[in-house]
Parts: sequence; C-alpha cells; structure tokens
Amino acid sequence: MFYALLAYVVASIFAFFQQNIQYIIPWWKGKALLSAIMFSIPIGYFYLLSWTYFTDKFGSVWSSRFIFFGLSYLIFPFLAFSFLNENPFTFKNFICTILSVLIIVIQYTLR
Repeated sequence: MFYALLAYVVASIFAFFQQNIQYIIPWWKGKALLSAIMFSIPIGYFYLLSWTYFTDKFGSVWSSRFIFFGLSYLIFPFLAFSFLNENPFTFKNFICTILSVLIIVIQYTLR
C-alpha cells in the first residue's frame, strides 16, 4: 500500500507542475508542448503503477477511482499554497477536504 500511495503522490506532484509551472516560472509560459512532452510519461507511469497497486489490493476499479479522487484533495491544496500562494483554508476547501478524507476512510474500511 505504501508504494501505491508513493506512486500516486509522485504522479500528482508531476501533474501539478505540468499544469502550473507556467505560473511558477515565467519562462514556461507558452511552452505547453514542452511541458506535455517532459511530464506526460512520468505522470502516466506513476498513475498507472498506483492504479494497479490500488486495484489489486481492493479488487475494484471503483475503489481505486474514489481513492484517487480523495487523495487529490489532500495533495493539491498543499502544492497550490506552497508554490502559488493560494489559500487552501477557505470554508469551501475545508468542506471538500473533509469529504475527501471521508471517501478515503470509507474505501479503506468498508469492503
């Protein structure tokens, strides 16, 4: 399970930078093709690796899908705050984060 989580976190970090590096480093603005070429293979590889681990562990692609959704709301806010100075501590974000944690807990505990 550790490797599934690690692969997901790595893929999410790469995906965040693929989409937002243009806002972090101005040189990247207008270089969408270069960003896609550089980041797409590692993102695809680590997401597939994580998906495979989760699906094999839980025996359901639905479980993997909900875990991916829930984890995305736990990783993205920290990256957006750290690199883009966007405040993740709004009421709306707080509610979404709580719901994401609940989704993960449900997927891990109910079978």
